[in-house]
Amino acid sequence: MGRFGSILFYLFLAAVTCMMAWQIRQPSVEDVLWTGGQRTRKSFRNRLFITGIFVVLFLAAALRFDIGNDYRQYTQTAHEAYVGGYVVTEAGFNGLVRLLYWMTGGEYYELVFAVFAFVTLYFFLKAFVRQSVDFSQTFFLFMTFGLYFQTYNTVRYYLALAIALYAMKYVLEKDYIRFVFWIFAAALFHKSVLLVIPVYWICTFAWKGWHIIAGLLASAACYLGKGVILRLALVVYPSYRNTVYLEGSGISASTLRILAVLCLYLWFVTYTGAGIREKVWYRELRFYGQLNLLAFVASTAFSFLPVVTRIAYYFGVSQLFLIPLVIRHIEDGRIRRRVAWIVFGVCIIYFLVFLLMAHKDGVGLLPYKSWLFESQRYTYK
Repeated sequence: MGRFGSILFYLFLAAVTCMMAWQIRQPSVEDVLWTGGQRTRKSFRNRLFITGIFVVLFLAAALRFDIGNDYRQYTQTAHEAYVGGYVVTEAGFNGLVRLLYWMTGGEYYELVFAVFAFVTLYFFLKAFVRQSVDFSQTFFLFMTFGLYFQTYNTVRYYLALAIALYAMKYVLEKDYIRFVFWIFAAALFHKSVLLVIPVYWICTFAWKGWHIIAGLLASAACYLGKGVILRLALVVYPSYRNTVYLEGSGISASTLRILAVLCLYLWFVTYTGAGIREKVWYRELRFYGQLNLLAFVASTAFSFLPVVTRIAYYFGVSQLFLIPLVIRHIEDGRIRRRVAWIVFGVCIIYFLVFLLMAHKDGVGLLPYKSWLFESQRYTYK
């Protein structure tokens, strides 16, 4: 499948799953899931469409071959983990690879990618169902922001990201035992996720103006002293030493997206007025807003750090919940529809730009290939 055909395939994939998501009816507190020992029509319909979405996205991810900037590297890392060679990957990944290779009696890395795709999608969709005020809007953002397609890259990281998103609910509910449990489980596959334990907790508190000003000044100081900060970062992640990642990520499209979402959040808070602090959903909104502020700071003041986007994504992924929450609570129907259409248009443009650039080095999502139609395999001795 060529580059243009692959773009059409990704567009089709997004369109079909978004249409299915649009059919899902948001459950309310009063909804009854079971009656007379059977699921209600609404509950059954929702579950059917969610399952359909999962199957379509899982198959596309599980059947891919050599898609992503590190697909081949992962096959080699899996081989080294299996034979007991030196690897920098975490114990969860190494143990899972050994288990799957032992069960199948061979180095079937396709199964490894399939398992990661299954678990990653499960946690993303589970988080959408139980935490978003509008599943269809959140899923639309998930697809058009390119997050689903980026799960084809760095599969360990995106599994950790999905679990971090899933665990947000626990920190908001002050269920810290479950929150820490899930983050430690995610850290078995990507240790960077441990950063969210203090950060998510800090973001549950109301920040005062001087807190924000002090934080911005400290971030500016870190940028000025980036040489020292970078050396400290390389102590934690020595594998990035003498690599292209040290060139920094600069201002990317995702950074501009974070800035746009921050502007939407600030507009909504100003538009709603002082009464917003009395709303039952304000604490959740503030949590997401403060996370996005940190995502913007990480993407700008700390842009010199290797692959800083991984840190920013732990914070910015909350956009999937923030935007629908804002749209839901715009009281003026005319303004609400206008904002929703603006968001829709911007997301479509963002998605098209993402697809047009998805062939570049560091992304590697085009062209799409499946191992069903490929005779080539990566083998190691």
